[in-house]
Order: sequence, then C-alpha cells, then structure tokens
Amino acid sequence: MSEYFRKYIKKEHYPVHPSSIKFKTTFKNCILESMKRRQWKEAEFDDWDLNWAEKEWILDVMDHAHVSSNQRVNHYRNFSELCRKDLLIKNIKKYKKTLEKENKLEEAALYNFTPLTYNLPSEYSIFCEEFKKVNSMSDSKQLWIMKPIGKAQGKGIFLFRNIKEIGNWKNTYRYNPDNPQADPYVVQKYIADPLLIGGKKFDMRIYALCVSYQPLTVYLYRTGFARFTHHRYDLEDISNAYVHLTNVAIQKTSENYDEKLGGKWLLQTLKLYLISKYGQEKVSEAFYQIQQIIIKALQAVQKVMINDKRCFELYGFDILFDAQLKPWLLEVNASPSMTANTQVDSELKISVLDDTFTIIDIERILTGQEEQIGGFDLIFKGNQIKLPQNSTYSSLLGCYNNRNQQLKKLAKSTAIRLAQQYAEQQQQQQQQQQLLLQQQKQNDLNKQRSSSKGPQQNFNQTFKNNQPIKSGYSRYNAAKAGPNKLIKKVVLNQGGSSTPLQSQQGQQNLLQPQQQPSSQIISNTGGVKIGQNQNNNINNTTNTSQLSSQASQQSTSQSSQQSSSQNQINQVRKQTQPQQPNIPKQVNSQLNPNSGQMMMMVNPTNNMNINQKLNQYNDDKNNDKFQRYFKEEEKYMELLKGQHRDEE
Repeated sequence: MSEYFRKYIKKEHYPVHPSSIKFKTTFKNCILESMKRRQWKEAEFDDWDLNWAEKEWILDVMDHAHVSSNQRVNHYRNFSELCRKDLLIKNIKKYKKTLEKENKLEEAALYNFTPLTYNLPSEYSIFCEEFKKVNSMSDSKQLWIMKPIGKAQGKGIFLFRNIKEIGNWKNTYRYNPDNPQADPYVVQKYIADPLLIGGKKFDMRIYALCVSYQPLTVYLYRTGFARFTHHRYDLEDISNAYVHLTNVAIQKTSENYDEKLGGKWLLQTLKLYLISKYGQEKVSEAFYQIQQIIIKALQAVQKVMINDKRCFELYGFDILFDAQLKPWLLEVNASPSMTANTQVDSELKISVLDDTFTIIDIERILTGQEEQIGGFDLIFKGNQIKLPQNSTYSSLLGCYNNRNQQLKKLAKSTAIRLAQQYAEQQQQQQQQQQLLLQQQKQNDLNKQRSSSKGPQQNFNQTFKNNQPIKSGYSRYNAAKAGPNKLIKKVVLNQGGSSTPLQSQQGQQNLLQPQQQPSSQIISNTGGVKIGQNQNNNINNTTNTSQLSSQASQQSTSQSSQQSSSQNQINQVRKQTQPQQPNIPKQVNSQLNPNSGQMMMMVNPTNNMNINQKLNQYNDDKNNDKFQRYFKEEEKYMELLKGQHRDEE
C-alpha cells in the first residue's frame, strides 16, 4: 500500500487491513520488494490473497488448483492469445477481416500497426512467394527478421536477406536429433528505417494493465522507458545483435554498456526531446497512436480471451517509431521484466507494481470509479475515455507523472469516505443494540407482569384465551364488566305476579343483561339501591303492596301458575347467596306511579324464557371448569377479607 494511504487511513477503518493480506511469488526482484513495502505477508501454504505467478504455473497448475473468489492471479488462463507472437498476428488479422465483413472499412484500415508476418514452418511456401515478390520490386534486397514464438530477451532472433539463409535454421532447428520437431518461428518484414537518436536505434516499453475483458477495462501508465542500443545503427552489419536488438539482456553484455544509465531514457525525457525536434502537435499525435494501438490489440483478443474476475494482467507493449514517427507494435509481453539495472529503473518498476496492487484493491478501499490511480490513467472501460477538450495533449502517455500528488489527494478523500462509512456502521450497530435491549426489557417486563397477576387474573386470562364464550357465561361477563358494583338482593313479591309490563321488561332484562344501567343493582340487605338522582326515602312496603295489588288484578286462570313461579323465585334466592356476589339476579323494573322512581324486583312471571335461562344457568354451574372458577373465586375473596382485617 502506498505510504499515503497508510498515513491517512486509520487502521480500524480498513475493510481489509494490509497486514492481514498474504502473497505468494517466486520472483526475488522488484515484485517481492513492492509487496513487502505494502506490509503484506508471504504465505507459506495456499492461503494467499495474491499470487504473482510465472506463466508456466498458469498453464500447468491453475486449471487443477482451487482458486477462491477472493484470490487474485496475475495472468489470464489463455494469455498466449495476445502474448505469443504468432497468435497475436493471427487474432489481429482475424479481427480486421471481421470489420471488413461488417463494412467498417475505415476502422479496419487502422489495423496496420504490425509488420508483415508469416508463421514458419506452416506458412513457409506463402512466405517464399512474398519474398520473391518484394525483392523483384526493388533493387536492394529486403531485410527480414526471424523470432521464436515462445522465447524472450532476444533469444533465437536473427536477420537475413537471402532465403537460402533459412536453410541454416532448418538444419539447426528442424533436423536436430535432440529436437526432431521444428521450433515454431515467425518471420517479419524488418523495419529498415527506424527513428534514430544519436545514430542509435531504440524502442519503447509501455505498461498497460487490463483488469477485465468483459467489459474491457484498461489502465495505461504514464511513464515508460526507451531502450537504446550501445552501437550505431548499420544496415550492412546484420549479424551484430548489439546494433539491431535493444533487449537489455543482450545490451548489458556489450563492451559499450553504460551501467550508470543502463541504456534507458524515461518516456517523459524522450517525449520532450521529440517535441523539441518535431513539434508538439506531431509528437502528441504519435503518442496518441501508441495508445490506440494498445486498445486495438486488446480489442482484437477480447472475444477469445477467457475473462475471469480473479485474474488481471500487467502487459509490456514493445513499440518502435520509424523515421516518420509512425508507431509499430513489435510484441506484447505477459511477464515484463521487473528486474532493475539502475536506481531510477527500480523506482519506476516499484511504482508501477505498487499502483497495480492499488488498482487490484485487495484492501477494498476504492469505489471503482477512479479515472486516475497513481501513475495509471483509465483509457478504456466499455468505451474509450476521452480527455477534456481544453487538454493540451490527446494522450497522457509520456506526460508529467503526478503520481505522488494524486495518491496523496486520493488517500485523503478515501480516508474521509472510509471514516464516514465506519461512523455510519457504528451508528447502525448502536441502533441495533438499542433495539435488542428494548426488546429484552419488554420481554422481561411482560414476564414480571405475568408473574405478578393473582390467581383470579391468571385464571381469567387463561379461560378467556382457551374457552369459547357460552350462553351461560354471558350473565357472568355482564357482571364482570363492572368490578366495582355491589350486587344486592331485591325484595321479592311473595304472593303476586308481575304485570304484563313487568313481565315483558323482565324478559328483555334476561335476554340482555349487559345493557342494564349501573343504577340497577341488587342489594344484599333486601332493599332496593336507587340511582344517585332518585329519592333514597322509598317505602319498600308500599312498593311491594302496590306490586301485589297490581298482580292480583290478573286473571284467576293464572293462580295455578303462581305456585310454580314462587318455587322458581325461591331457587333463584338460594342460588344468589352473598358468597357469590358476581352472579347477577334477573330483575324487572317498573316506574312507581306515586313517586315516579325506578324500582327493582325479580320478575316472577312463569314463562319459558325464565325456565330456559335458569336451566342453562344450572348447567353452566355444574360445569367442571366453572366449579374450579368458584373455588378460585372463594380463595380470592378470603384473601381480600384477610387483607381487609389486617388493615383494620
């Protein structure tokens, strides 16, 4: 991790702290140094988060190894589609033909950035015809270069003018007893007029990072370097590799090799030199064409490349300018050399790797919308990323690398965002904890309330939840609706019967006991309790005699029924004893004609409604559950009486 991120971001704000990240690599150069600078730890087993592996590991092991979704690998499975010389040319030709079939001729014409190339030995006969054709068109013989498709660092490369010189290659490689099969090669038309600086040939190493092929997402590093030969360019001396090959592995063995400079220029230095010689507009267009070559080469292999979210790849594009400042793509390296030969070269490569690891974002601190991270600029993400219209250059390649300033700014903004996210997460956790505490308190309170209820309340709650309401309980519920009421007995008429008006009202009271007003309460003392607005000096004897006189005016045919009504009234009296105050008495009301006051008495009429109600009442009383209730009620009343005595 860059030192700026470690400086501004607090340890607790990291989703994944750098010290918990493990890496695996077999390289002992700038790759290992860069990983250690980020405070990553080297994995001893397969519990790594990042594996910077060699190409052979991808081909031999990755298809058989288990790689989790959180692990990252530095190569795609079929990276050779872009990085092998023969497959690169094959895919570019194929993509160009596809564009031509789609009538995209202008776009197809832009795919002319590779030299004329043939695969040997498969296209040997076609190459021979082209060789004769080119030589017949000019007096001087065309120079060609042979390259092995699977080798690097300039190994196996040679130049030739006569086709007979390939015979030596045939005898050396094809008919070698130790290697009976021909080693695949590509033969390319040699760029005989390269751009020279100080009379020496050079090419450029450009770094591009591809993090996804679906959609195609490419970052281009602003700073690269130019590699120079240590001998002056000479077309006549084609056997001297120090003249024609710029590979550091070859040039460092030259007697003219400069160990201090390493035969390299930074790309910014090269661009400034070319601007001073050819002008800003022309040089800016040349560097923009380099950026377009990189995008087009990746688009050519996009459909054939196996996209894997666990994979990324840092490519090294080798570009050559000819004398007209036209860029040519020589090859693409899947494992560009990260071994430094100077201090400047070491700082450059460590910076490239450090910014690569930041873009990979194993720490999960970025948003994914950044267009510049360190020295990398996003140039393609589904579509090409264009610079502002007021920009001086059309490409930032070779421009001033403001890596340190950009990383400092990015680290500050990232630290603020992560701090806000951390505060929001803490607030959410506190809210969740408060909700849990409230729920726990509510549960404890409910338990305390349930345990503090008396036996009557507990029985009533259980009885209410588990038992349906029966018709016999309706009278009990009506009396229970007013817990502060005192139930008293009414002085009953011993010898008379009620009037028709009284009988009708009594039946309504039996059917609707819940609708009786609070003033209609039976007294235990035998009197009648009148409402607060009524006169309390009521003569019970006068009222009883009036009711008896009214009852005597009924038909003599009802005399036989009076005795049965009297028996029913006696049963009601027995059932309504003082120890059961909550059982209401069925009463009838009539208006006293003398005083205009309300009186209460039991309806003594003999009708079927009274009999049905009394029978149902007796049945309910005999119910086992109702018997248990009376026992609980008696215990509760005794408890209240005991408390009352203690208070007195």
